[in-house]
Amino acid sequence: MRSILKVSAALSATATLVLVAGCGGAAEPGADHKPKASKSKKPATPRKSYDPPQKFATKGAPLPQAAAGDSISLGGTIRKPPPLALHGTGAYVAAADSLQVIDTGTGKETSTVRPRHKSVTDKDTEPAAPVLTQDGKQALVPFLVEFPGKGTTPSRAGIELDAVNTTTGKAAWTLDLDDLPGWAGQPATRARMVATTKSTAVISVTNGEMGATYAVDLDTRKATWHNDKIAAAAVIGDTAVVFTSKDSVRQQVIGLDINHDGKRSWSKLDGYELTVRPAGPHLVAITGTDYDTGDSIGVLLKPDGSKAADLTGDSSGLTCHYDDASVTVCQTEEPRTIALNAETGKQLWSLPEKGTNRVAPTVTAAWHGVVYGTTGNGPLTLDAKTGADRSTSPGAAPVAVNEYTGVALDQAEHRTLIAHPATA
Repeated sequence: MRSILKVSAALSATATLVLVAGCGGAAEPGADHKPKASKSKKPATPRKSYDPPQKFATKGAPLPQAAAGDSISLGGTIRKPPPLALHGTGAYVAAADSLQVIDTGTGKETSTVRPRHKSVTDKDTEPAAPVLTQDGKQALVPFLVEFPGKGTTPSRAGIELDAVNTTTGKAAWTLDLDDLPGWAGQPATRARMVATTKSTAVISVTNGEMGATYAVDLDTRKATWHNDKIAAAAVIGDTAVVFTSKDSVRQQVIGLDINHDGKRSWSKLDGYELTVRPAGPHLVAITGTDYDTGDSIGVLLKPDGSKAADLTGDSSGLTCHYDDASVTVCQTEEPRTIALNAETGKQLWSLPEKGTNRVAPTVTAAWHGVVYGTTGNGPLTLDAKTGADRSTSPGAAPVAVNEYTGVALDQAEHRTLIAHPATA
């Protein structure tokens, strides 16, 4: 199958649900989890925060190359989200065998957490961003590792889920999941966090052709179920959204109830070349081609599988940004920018706007009521609810943003991510 989630969705068989067996319990971090001492001095005064930021300093701190991962194209543009998450004044950067905590004020590493077990993922494998728990207290990252053999039991591939305390930068707890399919030991396989709900973390494991999904209870720190046939692509509400193949061509989108052992709750959209893109906690964007009619598909679905919005005919290259508040902003290759209510899918505004000469911006991020992006005139910000211009000179067009920092591509060589302090 061809899909934006080739690497993260397995379409080889219809879903077969099984309860997790042989999964280890949570463990306290060992010596390998001790963070490196910070080489940078703490700032003399606390950094000022802005919620949401409207402007950024034009100069900032270059982040380590690991922060960009493989998100920067050869042409010097951001082709996908970088493998980092922001919390406070820290950037949490995931790699195949580590999670670095970076001070966004200095660009310096303050701590590094590594798995207790040997990583088996190829270091060139595309990293995925860590995911924060909903209270922001921990950053979660799964490592594909090798559990050593004992006696007559051979070594085997497994997942080590590490939770990093966002206050201390140290590993808070770990959980070993050792019930992986045999194919998961291949170097090209990767494990990634899909999303967290209030009480559950969803992890997918894929090698590009096959995949599996794991659900972990964050309160008990135990695995609750897994599906060793298909990999989750997104989570909306309490539903994990996955693809399954009906035959060599035809695909279907299905929803799994993450609170009831991954039981299938709905199936939609017979099609091919389907893609899925997260569009916030309540919406998922699906594009592709209808199997029976050959018409294009461009829809946003709700957690129950019902249609929230139909963008058919205007869905090529559809990507979406959630503002962590109430608005989802989607963009197509035309270009066209469409803002939607993040829960209902009701359209709020769109650009270009009929009867005006306003153009659609290239959206880079959205956060707390502000849309960040660029036009031919440079960076700008828009009001997420109305689409009105808010600032025509914000100083940067961040791809990741919070109240302290906007992380944007450097404008000189287009090869490095810069952490720009918020100034207004």
